[in-house]
Amino acid sequence: MGLSPKEQIIDQINKSETILLCIAKNPSGDAIGASLGFYMALKKLGKKTDIISPTSILEKFSFLPSSDLITHKLEGSRDYIFSVDIEKEKLQQLRYEVKDNKLKIFITAKSGDLDEKKVNFESSKFKYDLIIVLGLSDLENLGNVYDDNPELFYEAPVINIDNNPSNEYFGKINLIDVAVSSTSEIVYGIISDLDEKLISEQVATNLLTGIISKTESFQNKDTTPKAFLTAASLISKGANKEEIIRYLYKTKSISVLKLMGTIMSNLKYNSQYKLGWSVINKDDFVRTNTNPENLSLVVHELANSSPEFDMIFVLYKNNGEVKGIINFSEKMHVSGLVNNVKGSAENNQITFTSIETELELAEKEILKKIKEWKNNIT
Repeated sequence: MGLSPKEQIIDQINKSETILLCIAKNPSGDAIGASLGFYMALKKLGKKTDIISPTSILEKFSFLPSSDLITHKLEGSRDYIFSVDIEKEKLQQLRYEVKDNKLKIFITAKSGDLDEKKVNFESSKFKYDLIIVLGLSDLENLGNVYDDNPELFYEAPVINIDNNPSNEYFGKINLIDVAVSSTSEIVYGIISDLDEKLISEQVATNLLTGIISKTESFQNKDTTPKAFLTAASLISKGANKEEIIRYLYKTKSISVLKLMGTIMSNLKYNSQYKLGWSVINKDDFVRTNTNPENLSLVVHELANSSPEFDMIFVLYKNNGEVKGIINFSEKMHVSGLVNNVKGSAENNQITFTSIETELELAEKEILKKIKEWKNNIT
């Protein structure tokens, strides 16, 4: 009988030396908590580990241990090598200089001239021998991390860990558990099986933050009994629940509250589809001192603020394009809608760019596509 996905993951971790943890652009609290908890446990296990996200994390998660170590661009992931065959022509001198932003390397043969064909430029293998992707339905949600380094994701084995039913199973090893409430719960199980002693107070705080964020402090209707059991275990290991609640739910900035108010004041509602939507413009961001990066959290909270909503979407203009976020109040199979709007799905949200460049036309377009999709699935 073969190894289970979790057993395969543990085997790969034990065999690896340098591990890269990847989370999506505009990462969710679940992805942040899971990756930071995993990071600290792997470091304690003696593994060289880095975390990367294409974009910065929301300020409210900056209290988490090691959150400042999340990078946004891969640097020094591999070496580049100039090699010279010196079997016959011995070298007398090697030097370099930097001039006009150019590196020049000078090689002087001991006698005669070097054959140019014996001078080669090559790249070494990437320093990472394992990649763990957390809470992503597909690699495109890694943005420039994947786009700029496709060879890395081809060369190193990729472990895909998620609880989203729309996951595309893109990894060499896929641990997709849709029966749990969060990715952080899955990571807790892996760390526990590696060595339960790896779960320090800081690791526990990170993982509990992921669970509380994803379940909305256990009030989301998708919260499973296992989430409560895992949370209880993490609290027994020293997770600081009071601090987590304070930072996640009691420290909203005035700017974010104003943005929420603006969206609500413009809100429209269709009772047949249990659909709410709002359109905001550039002036709204200026007036509330916010930016589009704040929208993911705001839309998520609004979508879960009333049982009358099945979904909410917000349209806004950014750099001449009309963009949007659709948030669902519960897990749904949304691949059909993702394809219709040519967007990407992550954590009950779809982000997309409209084919229309005017907000009014984009509003009509997305309403039509949502209604068509909803009619087809009901």
